[in-house]
Amino acid sequence: MEDTYAIKGGRSGRERLRVLSHVLQAGTHDFLDRLGIRPGMACLDVGCGGGDVTREFARRVGASGRVVGLDMDAAQLEIVRAEAAAQNIHNIDYRAANVADPPRDLSSFDLVYTRFLLCHLAKPTEALSWMVRSLKPGGVVAVEDCDFSGHFCYPPSPEFERYVVLCGEVMRRRGGDPLIGLKLPRMLVEAGLMIGGVNVAHPSDVDGDVKLLNALTMENIVDAVLSDNLASPSEVDQLVAALNASVGDTRMFASVTRTIQVWGRRVQ
Repeated sequence: MEDTYAIKGGRSGRERLRVLSHVLQAGTHDFLDRLGIRPGMACLDVGCGGGDVTREFARRVGASGRVVGLDMDAAQLEIVRAEAAAQNIHNIDYRAANVADPPRDLSSFDLVYTRFLLCHLAKPTEALSWMVRSLKPGGVVAVEDCDFSGHFCYPPSPEFERYVVLCGEVMRRRGGDPLIGLKLPRMLVEAGLMIGGVNVAHPSDVDGDVKLLNALTMENIVDAVLSDNLASPSEVDQLVAALNASVGDTRMFASVTRTIQVWGRRVQ
């Protein structure tokens, strides 16, 4: 997956993921509330990133449960291990792994969860298949992923629209799919799951972290945009400046990507 993920990782990426987690927290926690997570359960967070949802699983399953967080960014995992220890959370096993070649010892999970991962994969159905195989009978796969067609900004902003186009294009050029959220229900059914629920979350605001997340995402895809010759350095600088300036402009109402949330149960 290293060749398909266009957003910077490491410490710079962790700060963006911290903002993303804050923006998505209410919608994700509402989603988790629907999944029936109980003390003692075993949960797998695939593409755990900054580990914020992983730690939420750890809190919900308690000391009698276990949580595994997988991510390919070893540098970022060192950061989130330290954060978990500082919060006195000790029931998480963070493991560096590429989802295209997952560890073979992953099995018998009550819940497998992933957020904003499948959209970056050239073969998302293969990843979803091994996630299903990692479940115990009756276990649940829960997915949150993007639908870029849901971005909005009012009044219309050429810089905002250009950012959305560039972000989607760098994803597509690496085999990803910025509209994969719309396809999730069908994908889960075809993976052998019985759909348990579908929901839409769409954070938007006139200031604060929602708009900051767009600016940070643009900053973190700059290298990919330039290497793909999708924009000039001067245009990139202009877009970053405009998106950052919009954060404090309460006359502008904007969103991040629309998020589709789907969960399904393994019946066999």
